[in-house]
Amino acid sequence: MDLEKYIEAEETFAVRVGKHLRWPLNRFLARQSLIGTQAFFTEDQVPGLDRLRAQWPVIQAEAQALMAERESVPPLGRISPDHRTLAPDGRWKSFFFTGYGYRAEANRARCPQTAALVDQVPNLVVAFFSIFEPGTHVHRHRGLTKAMLNVHLGLIVPEDREACRMEVEGETRSWTPGEFLIFDETFHHEVWNDASQPRVVLFLQVMRPMRWRGRWLGQFFLWLVKRTSFVQDVRKALAAT
Repeated sequence: MDLEKYIEAEETFAVRVGKHLRWPLNRFLARQSLIGTQAFFTEDQVPGLDRLRAQWPVIQAEAQALMAERESVPPLGRISPDHRTLAPDGRWKSFFFTGYGYRAEANRARCPQTAALVDQVPNLVVAFFSIFEPGTHVHRHRGLTKAMLNVHLGLIVPEDREACRMEVEGETRSWTPGEFLIFDETFHHEVWNDASQPRVVLFLQVMRPMRWRGRWLGQFFLWLVKRTSFVQDVRKALAAT
């Protein structure tokens, strides 16, 4: 077996083991949480978001400028094969700044103020503009780990809020410009933009506040994830360093 095939086989084994262990690990991490185990959270439960709130119009302005040339922004499924089944028609687009310690320098140069602001968020794992073109539907699914929380900062939101919405564990919410929507992605969730206008949010993943055992185990799990194709495919597609 050559080296490339060996690495692929080892990674496939690691992914199989990881999927098998994911839910027992998440049950342990839930017990380590310092902010509860509910589906949704508030801004004050996640340290450092006040820095973004104070400057959100700056972030919105860079997102609006990017949307003027949004044909250059790739579908998430093109750069991350793991996401193709969630939104197969390519209407969910992504503009990455950073992820798992890698930096997309070309993107950061296009939106330098946003890049500088997200760098100030403590315990940041991932940051990108998430663009839902009209007609986007992200199928019902669950995310990877309770080590992280998903944070959405509303930037460009369709007027018809009921047509652009997210359902998490049976509860439906939508976005508001300048406001945060924070949730645990390990709950089943599904997202729609049935409006005629695009929706843009700043999408962050940050480490959940936890006791030291949960914090250590969560960091170790993400260290392992960083070394799989789940992250490396995106890094290569973006030439991130």
